[in-house]
Amino acid sequence: MSATDGAICEMRTVASIILMTLLASLGCGPPPPGTEQATRCRPEAPIVEAGDGTMTIAWKVDCPQLISGYNIYISERPLSGDDSQPFNATVYPGDTDPDDGVVRYDAQGLDNGVRYYVSARVVFPDQSLSAPSEEVVAVCGPRGEIELATRYSSEQDGYSFAQNQYVRADDLNNDLYFYSKGGTDYLASAIRLDGFLRNNRFMRLSVNGDLETAKSRLASIDSEPRDDRVAVREGDWVWIVTTEGHHVLVQVRKLTVEDRKGTVVLSFAYWPISGPPIL
Repeated sequence: MSATDGAICEMRTVASIILMTLLASLGCGPPPPGTEQATRCRPEAPIVEAGDGTMTIAWKVDCPQLISGYNIYISERPLSGDDSQPFNATVYPGDTDPDDGVVRYDAQGLDNGVRYYVSARVVFPDQSLSAPSEEVVAVCGPRGEIELATRYSSEQDGYSFAQNQYVRADDLNNDLYFYSKGGTDYLASAIRLDGFLRNNRFMRLSVNGDLETAKSRLASIDSEPRDDRVAVREGDWVWIVTTEGHHVLVQVRKLTVEDRKGTVVLSFAYWPISGPPIL
């Protein structure tokens, strides 16, 4: 190769480097695998609906680029970087209803009462990742519907949220019971029956509607429940803090009372973790 040819080759190499750098700066060239794409493709903070050992995670994302799917992160510690392992074993392609603009993922096999950090990232065809979404904290726990008879009138006059089963009103594990007096219906703590029983505290929330509405109302309250009973009507939400400091939201779905005897149907969501509510 002549000196002239070598100079031409060197000039082409420099030109190629300059061109590649320019393309990369304009977003036209693919980044190396494992690097983060444009922040525009970062998913929004997920919304988590926790259940009994399960979570349904939903998020929105606006990404003009071709993507392969998503990685979902559910960990007892905050996301530490690109070395964090996703909860999904393979790239999640997305749900079956892409037109609603919301991606949903169902996670199974989780532990109740554990503080989980939840986030998502977009996965691109070259296996590079978007920036992670904002992390949210969620706690799994039992959810369900129960029917309580008035105290001492049935085997199902009390309920243990920790055991997720019916107990008698005067059982050591009972969390609440139901009674009617003077035309008013009450949910009450077992300590009212015996000073050695559980000392749960109650607060009626000034809101009706679904669970998300009740959670939003709860998030705006500064003080915790202090009463050992609360008067209720159909549709009311009641916030209960158990003896251990765990949190329960209970809604009165149906009241059937005659001559101070009857039943109350309650839906509940239980977060078996102490400290401030994690909803």
